[in-house]
Amino acid sequence: MGIFNSAEDIERKANLKKLEDKRVALAQRMAREGFAPERMIFAQLENGGFTALATFHGQHWLIVSPGFGEDGEYVFEAYDRLEYVKHQVHVAPEGMGGIFGFGKKGEMGAEFVITRRDGGEARLPLVAGRNGWLEAPLNKNPLLKTKRRRGDANLVWDFKPLDMSTVARAIEIAEGYFEG
Repeated sequence: MGIFNSAEDIERKANLKKLEDKRVALAQRMAREGFAPERMIFAQLENGGFTALATFHGQHWLIVSPGFGEDGEYVFEAYDRLEYVKHQVHVAPEGMGGIFGFGKKGEMGAEFVITRRDGGEARLPLVAGRNGWLEAPLNKNPLLKTKRRRGDANLVWDFKPLDMSTVARAIEIAEGYFEG
């Protein structure tokens, strides 16, 4: 068995295919329902999934993907108003602040915890040093594309990393989705 045919790699590819199948099914449902927001904001989660927000036809939309290798389905819910709590995140750097692999870089940003209709919670973390994000216009929104992506792709691979120079702007943009 070669390096690209190991059991772990075969399982990884199967999980990516399953995740892409779910994304395509959601994109087709969104297309049938006429869901086409001008912009969406996405934040990567630790489980390989994401949370996204949009405003469309006077409603707030919450989209949460299943995590990588998880059996869950996408959450696709409309709200008149999103109820949320914003937590500031600050983790001080340790050691040499991650330089040359010594210590930890530290983290800074905010995490929005959204209360879902069923009483559960969804998280939209925008934390420099922890996760990635994307604000996508309609014509470049990877979630809304109804065709399969080539190869083994995960939507979160399109996200940009959050760093100290972009985190404040990302938080400001996210707050606009809650207010808008």
